[in-house]
Amino acid sequence: MATQKDVAKLANVSFITVSRVINNMGNVKKETRLRVEKAIKELNYYPNTIAQGLNSNKIKTLAIQTPLPVESSIEGTSYYRRILIGIEKYCILHGYDLLLSSQRAGKGELDFLKPFYERKADGIAIIASRPNTKQLESISKDNIPCVIVGDRHPSIKLNYIDTENFQGMCNAAEYLISRGHRRIGYIKGNQENQNAVDRFSGFLEAMRVEKIKIDPTLIFDGDYTKESGGEALKYFIKLKEPPTAVISSTDLMAIGFYEECVTMGINIPDDISIIGFDGHEICSYTNPQLATMYQPLEDMGMEAAKLLINQIEKNYNEPQHLIFPVTLHPGLSVKDLTRH
Repeated sequence: MATQKDVAKLANVSFITVSRVINNMGNVKKETRLRVEKAIKELNYYPNTIAQGLNSNKIKTLAIQTPLPVESSIEGTSYYRRILIGIEKYCILHGYDLLLSSQRAGKGELDFLKPFYERKADGIAIIASRPNTKQLESISKDNIPCVIVGDRHPSIKLNYIDTENFQGMCNAAEYLISRGHRRIGYIKGNQENQNAVDRFSGFLEAMRVEKIKIDPTLIFDGDYTKESGGEALKYFIKLKEPPTAVISSTDLMAIGFYEECVTMGINIPDDISIIGFDGHEICSYTNPQLATMYQPLEDMGMEAAKLLINQIEKNYNEPQHLIFPVTLHPGLSVKDLTRH
C-alpha cells in the first residue's frame, strides 16, 4: 500500500509539499500540484483520514441521528430519506462523508453526541428529535456543531430547520372546510415532537376560526406508523356519526388509512375524504391521488448540511432558525360537498 513518502519520492517533492496538496493548503505551484496529483493517481494512494483528523481536528464527516424504531431504516422511510438526499447532495459538493447512526429508539435514551465525542464526525444532524437538557449543555460547553431538522423548541439555542407546521395544518383544515366538510376527523402524531403539537394546534385554530365545534371523539391518537392510520379508519367508521373527511398529521398514517379503505371496500373520496401532511412520493401513485401538504424536505436537508459545514469550517456559532413554507397538493382524495 502506497504511503505519502512514496508519493513524495515519485513526484520528486518534499513530504510537506504532498501534505499541502492533499489538504488543499495552497502555497504550491500549479506545475508542482499537478505532478503530485499524477503521482497520487499512479500509486493509487489514499490519505489516512484518521491521521488527517488528528492534525487538523477535522475528519470531514457529518453524523445523522434519527429516533427511528429498531425495525425501521432511514433509507426506507420517505421523510428521513428525502432529508438525507438533500444533506448528501450538499456534502458531495463540499467533500464531506456521512455517518448514519445505528442507534435506535426503544433501547434507552439516545446518545446523539456519541459520534462527535468518539471523533467519528465533525458535526451532528438530528432529524425529527432534539437533545435532552444534559446534551444541550454539552453542545454549548464543547461548541459542538449541531442542527435539528424537523423539530424545535423556542428555548433551544441551536440551529434548527423546520416548516410552517401550524399554518400548513390550518391550510389543510381550511381546504376541507371550503369544500363543505364540517365533521372532520384528525389523526394526531407523537405530541412529544413540536411539529405534531404545532400541526394539531393549527387544526384547532382553523376549526375555531370557522366556528366549528371540536368533537373529541373525532380525534385519534396515532403513532406515525402506517398501521395506526389503518386503526384510525376502523375507529372512525364505528362512530355513530363518522367524519366526512379526515386529516392525518403525516402521509404515512394517511397511506395506512388509504390501504385499510381498500381492504374494507370504502371508496375515497365518495365515502370518506382524506388529506395527509409531508408530500410522500407515493401520494402521486395512489388511486385517486392522495391530497397532502408538501414539505420541501430535500431543500431542508441541503440547508442543514450547509449550516453544519459553515459552523465546522467558519466557526459560525450564532444559532440560525430557518422555517420553510408548506404547499397544498390537492390530489383527488377530497370530495367537494358544495357541489352535491
